[in-house]
Amino acid sequence: MSTLTQRVSRGRLEVAYRQEVERLIAVGAVQKIWSRQPSLWKQDTDHARVIRNRLGWISVLDEMREEQPSLCELGQETYQAGLRDIVLLGMGGSSLAAEVFSQAFFGAADGRRFFVLDSTDPESILAVERAIDLRQTLFIVASKSGKTRETLSQFLYFHHLAQAAAIKPPGKHFIAITDSGSYLAQLAGEYSFRRVFLNPADIGGRYSALSYFGLVPAVLWGVDATAVLDAAVEMRAACSPAAPAQTNPALELGALLGVGARNATDKLMLFSTPRLASFCNWIEQLVAESTGKEGRGVVPVAGAPLLSLDALGEGCVVAALSLQGEDESELEGCVAPLKLRDVPVVEIRLQRDVELGGEFFKWEAATAVAGAVLGINPFDEPDVQESKDATGRILEQFQATGEMPVGASRLAEDGIELYAEGEVRHTISTLRLSEALRTFLAQRRPGDYLALLAYVDRNESNARQLEALRASLGERLRLPVLLGYGPRYLHSIGQLFKGGPATGLFLIITATKSEDLAIPGAKYSFGQLQLAQALGDLESLGRRGKPTLRLHLAQGAEAGLRELRRMMDQAVASSRAAGR
Repeated sequence: MSTLTQRVSRGRLEVAYRQEVERLIAVGAVQKIWSRQPSLWKQDTDHARVIRNRLGWISVLDEMREEQPSLCELGQETYQAGLRDIVLLGMGGSSLAAEVFSQAFFGAADGRRFFVLDSTDPESILAVERAIDLRQTLFIVASKSGKTRETLSQFLYFHHLAQAAAIKPPGKHFIAITDSGSYLAQLAGEYSFRRVFLNPADIGGRYSALSYFGLVPAVLWGVDATAVLDAAVEMRAACSPAAPAQTNPALELGALLGVGARNATDKLMLFSTPRLASFCNWIEQLVAESTGKEGRGVVPVAGAPLLSLDALGEGCVVAALSLQGEDESELEGCVAPLKLRDVPVVEIRLQRDVELGGEFFKWEAATAVAGAVLGINPFDEPDVQESKDATGRILEQFQATGEMPVGASRLAEDGIELYAEGEVRHTISTLRLSEALRTFLAQRRPGDYLALLAYVDRNESNARQLEALRASLGERLRLPVLLGYGPRYLHSIGQLFKGGPATGLFLIITATKSEDLAIPGAKYSFGQLQLAQALGDLESLGRRGKPTLRLHLAQGAEAGLRELRRMMDQAVASSRAAGR
């Protein structure tokens, strides 16, 4: 495999880029990353303590190579035990790399199936439950801290199902990936899990793709993890202090992203051929949660349809990722005209899927470089806890009163209820929903983006409706539109929404559930937990003055999303007619 898979056209950022690279070389940025020197990012003691304990992703490749025989044995053992279905229970960094391996790689052709469950949506959980045979299912419970509320609730639910199905011993159907001494490690012992993988503690969740968190699911799916690690080791060498700085792909990519964010070009538009779509989602999480701090950051946009050249030309760096054998015509048709307009473009072409091992490492190193350019700590997530705390308070209130504090809707029309927090409440003074949405969208400013945050099942029908809505809004409003599913986005790009640039409009979409599920041992259901998470984030964004609405689809997601598309079409049409 060659590491020369990346081609960068810096466009209008050329001068600023060259100046920044010269500075990074002068301060020994790459050497400082490899030697774990916090001063590259921050000078204070608190940040230094965190940074020193978050750079294990550089050395973990060697440890994982030594573990490959053991991991291969696990794959053989579980298959011989008749465990054909694999279900990953996790959130954020504990789930997104596994999703890449399960979707970008074809896996073993022996009847195995892989499910990633990173949701508290009861309809999503029921969909997995109905698709699998519990007696031939292996559950991977993945959590660094071991206390992630969503993951623990998922585990308790499926363990209860296994017990109810008289599966003995149920613990043999579970393995854990966690840190040493975590609550999950303790729980795995109490419930007699089949295996427990203790990850190096000096790796943060979003940098854990090439550790047990990514490689255990990969091996169970039948991926050639040895080849993946070989590609990562080769890329590490190309990104190391021993390699020429002028050809360092991580330095090149990270400097471009950081310089762009400092020069009104902070949107990273991620386009790819189909099999790499999940990898773009992984990049989105890595970049957003790492750089969205102190009012700065790169705003990654994964999975969006190709916008017009005019829209892409404003404030965007474009990354086009392709895998040999897939149709690249649409990407190629977009890239050439963008270069002519001086838009910064990163082209990444992979010959084989295993080369993603190198891409995982390169993007991790590049994100660390971008953090140095922006002067932020790329290894903490100071604002993620805020929404978690708000969710906890809401659940406590619900358990004390028996009522969810949803507040009063500002208006309701055709099965859609509108709720608002903060300053937005005072701008919604109309009785027509389409007019309220038009008023909301009229708040957009140059450099803004729109985030659709949907607390619904991530099924094919809902995804089709949301993608159509996203495409329509992006093209008509000429701005990037992000799409996140709740609560999974809270563990990824949610940090950027609260800690990043003072831009963005946010539409939180909730829906009445056709069915709900009890959480064993809890006084609230999965549906109530998911609603509390939506309300908690609404509160958090509102408190920060972010323009935010919650739209509740009272008739359920399927009918509600169709109606919402119709309302949005009216709102955008009237907005354009009014010149806004």
